[in-house]
Amino acid sequence: MREWFNLAKSAICSGLLIGFAGFAYTMVGGIVGAFLFCFGLFGVLYGKWALYTGYAGSYAWREAKDWGRLFYILAGNFVGVMLIAALASIASESTIEKYSEVVSLIITDRTHTKWWILLIRAIGTGFIMEIAVRYGRENKWMTVLLGVPVFIVCGLPHCVADIFYYGVDWLTQGGSPANYLVPWASAIIGNLIGCNIPRVLTVK
Repeated sequence: MREWFNLAKSAICSGLLIGFAGFAYTMVGGIVGAFLFCFGLFGVLYGKWALYTGYAGSYAWREAKDWGRLFYILAGNFVGVMLIAALASIASESTIEKYSEVVSLIITDRTHTKWWILLIRAIGTGFIMEIAVRYGRENKWMTVLLGVPVFIVCGLPHCVADIFYYGVDWLTQGGSPANYLVPWASAIIGNLIGCNIPRVLTVK
């Protein structure tokens, strides 16, 4: 029981970091904002906390309990990110107006793109994230510093980061959560597949 409690705390901490990273990115935008997003993954790796895309390549396709653990991590990430989305929703009007410009573009892309296209794009995110996390754990930080901005500027969906965008859109613009379900599910599955590509291709 303690193991699951500790895992929940770890996953929530990761969610908080990714939430803050998403907040910073939407405030600044562009390449600078994409690099600021690196804060989230750096924090996750330094703290050795549980992030869905940090474990999807390790847990998937193995024992049934690994699937439960993986989606338990995603649930914890969801809680952490939504806490930051709630924080962002009570920011000053000028702050909300500023980050809403970027969020609106992302939401439009996610909700107006066919699910299978989002899934394919999310595979790219998963692949990049697995490389960034795998080598980041070996203190090869350039994979993090460059990998995160690459998937962001390419417009590839990250299922944990997207929680922030959906969250603030819902809380500040009155968006319907029902509109987020299919694109979010596409990102979850696509990220999972992408995270496993390096492992599958390097099996000896």
